[in-house]
Amino acid sequence: MPEETIPPNENAPRWSRYDRVKQILNAAAGQTSHNYQGYGRFWELPLDQFLSVIIYGVRMIAPPGTAAKAPAAAPVASSCCHQPTATESAASPCRSSKGRSAGRGAASGLIIGLKGQCPFDGTQFPRLPWEGSAVSPSDIQFISDWIDDGCPATDAPVSVTEATIKARARGDEEHPLSGVPTNEHQDDVGAVKARKNINCLTYEELARFRNAVAQMKSFDQFPQDNRSFAYWALIHGNLCQHGWEEFLPWHRPYLSFFEQHLIDFDSSVALPYWDWTDNSGNAQTPGDLALTLFEAGQTEPTDNGIIPEAYRCFLTQEGWENLKGKIPAGVLDLLKKVVTTPPPDGKPEEFQTFNSGLRLFKQAGITYGQNPESDRAIMDELARINPLWHRLRWPGGDQTIIFEAYPTLDDINNIMKLTNFFQFGSGPMNNHFFGALENIHNLIHNFSGGANPQYVMGQNPNDRKGEPQYGDMVNPGVTAFDPIFWAHHSNVDRLWWQWQGLHPGMNPDIESAILPPWSLNVGQTLNIAKFGYEYLKAAHVYPTSDAMPIARFKSAKTPVAPQVLADHSNAEVRLQNVHYRTRGGYHIRVFLNAPDADASTPLRDNDNYVGQVSSFTGFCVGGPGHCDPPPDTRRKFDVRPRHRKTPGNVRMDATENVRKLAARGDTSFQISLVPLNTDGTPADDALILDAVSLVFHE
Repeated sequence: MPEETIPPNENAPRWSRYDRVKQILNAAAGQTSHNYQGYGRFWELPLDQFLSVIIYGVRMIAPPGTAAKAPAAAPVASSCCHQPTATESAASPCRSSKGRSAGRGAASGLIIGLKGQCPFDGTQFPRLPWEGSAVSPSDIQFISDWIDDGCPATDAPVSVTEATIKARARGDEEHPLSGVPTNEHQDDVGAVKARKNINCLTYEELARFRNAVAQMKSFDQFPQDNRSFAYWALIHGNLCQHGWEEFLPWHRPYLSFFEQHLIDFDSSVALPYWDWTDNSGNAQTPGDLALTLFEAGQTEPTDNGIIPEAYRCFLTQEGWENLKGKIPAGVLDLLKKVVTTPPPDGKPEEFQTFNSGLRLFKQAGITYGQNPESDRAIMDELARINPLWHRLRWPGGDQTIIFEAYPTLDDINNIMKLTNFFQFGSGPMNNHFFGALENIHNLIHNFSGGANPQYVMGQNPNDRKGEPQYGDMVNPGVTAFDPIFWAHHSNVDRLWWQWQGLHPGMNPDIESAILPPWSLNVGQTLNIAKFGYEYLKAAHVYPTSDAMPIARFKSAKTPVAPQVLADHSNAEVRLQNVHYRTRGGYHIRVFLNAPDADASTPLRDNDNYVGQVSSFTGFCVGGPGHCDPPPDTRRKFDVRPRHRKTPGNVRMDATENVRKLAARGDTSFQISLVPLNTDGTPADDALILDAVSLVFHE
C-alpha cells in the first residue's frame, strides 16, 4: 500500500524536489567550506554539471541505468586504530555494503557518502558533507528517490510523508534546519524580517541581496521610477534630515520603504547592517590598520581603509572572459593576477577582494589613468559582478584624523549609556546640534567615501563621471548612490533601537511632526516591528508541521559560526506561532544539546536546561468551532480586534546556556522540547507550532 502523504502547509515554503535537495545539503554543510577537489558545494553547480561531478574518483550521481550491487563483504585493513576481526580481511579498505537497496540513487557516491558507507566511512574519506551535520535517513532517502526518478530540475512541490511527520513529532527523528534563507521562511509565515550583520549572511542570502540591488539598479535610467535605485538615492539628496531630532526618525522609514522595493524583487531579502566595530573576515580592524600604517611610516592619507568584504570588488573568471575585446590584450593578461573564485565554489582563504577599484588595479600592475576607456570597461565589469561595490569609493583617510576617531566597541558602549535623547540622537528643534551617534555616523560617512587619490586640484571636485575629489559617501547629496550607505544607516538604526530598549520613553520632543515626503509622523517611527523587521546577528530555523501535535521536539545539531559564538550580546530559543489548544494547561521544557531530554531530566545545575514555558489554556466554553484557530487573513473591511486564540510566539533567553556550553567546547547546538502535563506526564497532544529557532543578537 503506498505511503500516505500530507500536503505542505499553505504557509510553508514552496520548492521543487531539486530545490529541496540543495536545501538539505546546504543545511547539513552549514558554515563549512570544503573545496571538494575544486567543485566547492558541488550540488550548487548547474544541474548538468552536478550530475557529472567526480570527486577523488567517486561519481556523485550515478549514470542513468546504474543499479547498486551489494558486494561480498570486504573488511577494513588494519591500522593503529582498528584491527581486523576474524570475519574481516585486510585486502580492502571497505566494509560490506550489505543492506544497500538497488537503484541509481543507492549507487550514487552522494548517497553512499551521506550514509557514511565505504569509502566515506572513515577508511578513506569522512561521511558527507565533510565536517557538516549528518543528514537524516528520511532526507537521504528523499535525495535517493529524486535520483532514481531521473534528477528532475522542476517538478511538483514536495510533500512530507506521514511517517516522517510522525517520527519527528515523537522525537524519534530530528527536525532539519530550514534550507531556505531566514527571511524566506519569515515571509512565508508572515513574521517580521531579520536584518542581519552583513558579515553573517549565508552565501545564498548575500547572492540574493546582491541580485535584488542589481534589479533596482537596472531601472536607474528611469530615475523617476520608484523601483530604481537612483530614485531612492535622490530622495536622500533632496530631503534628508541631519543635525537635529528628526535625524533618526526620518531615516527609519526611508530605509524601510527602500527595503520594501528590494522585497518586491525577492521576498527573502532584508537590509543587512554594517557593524563598524566588527572585523569578521578582516585581518585588521580600522584601528589596527592605523597603527600598522603608523609603525610602517606610511603617511599616505587616502584609500587605506577596510570595509566589509561584501562591498569590495573582485574579478571572476566569467568577468575576465567578458572583458576580452573590450580592453587591450596586455591589460587583460595583467588582470589574470586578480581573477578569483568566490565561495562556495572556491576556498574562502583564496578569495581575492579589494577595498577599492584602484587597489585592484595596483595589485594587477595596471597603471590607472593611462587608458581611460579600458579603465572604464574594467570598472563597469566589476560593478556588474558585485552590485554592492561602488566605483566612487576610496575608504580610509589620514590616520591622525579618521583612524584616531574611528569608533571602538567601548565608544559605542559609552554612547549607549547616555540617558538624554538629544545627547544621543541630536538636538531638539529649537537647539540644533549633532548627538553622539550622529557624530560617529558622520565620521563613518567620511571614512567610507574617502578621498580620490586621482583627483587633480583645480578640476571640478563634483565631477562624478570623471575624477571627483571625494567618494560619494562624503557628500549627503549623492551618498545614497553608494550601496554601503544602506548598511551604514541600518547600523545607525539598529543602535537607536537598542538604545530605545535601554532607555524606554526617551523620545524626540515633537512626536506629531510629519516626516516629508511621507505622511508618517515621528511617533509612528518609534517601533521597528510596525515596519516589519528586527535586528539579528544570526538565526537557525527549524520548521515544523502543524499536521499533528509534537510529543517531543529534537532539532538537527547545527554548527554556529565562530564569529557569532565569540561576539553576540544574547541568544534566544524561539517557538513560533504556538497554537492555542482546547485542553488543560501544559508546560514546555527547553534544552540545548540534550537530545535525550525527557520528563526525568534534571533541571537544577544543568547547563543544558534553558527554562520552562507554561501555557495557560482550557476547555472551550462556546459552541462547535468557537476555539478553532483563527483564519490567516481577514476580510478587507474587517476591523474587529485580534482573535482571542491567535497563535502566539515564545522567546526564551539562552545566553548563559550558550556561553557555558561554548566554554566547554560546544560549537554546534541542538534544541529539544519536552511538553508535559501539570502532573508531570508527557503531553503528547498539546504542542502545535510552526517553527523553532535559535537566534543571536549583535
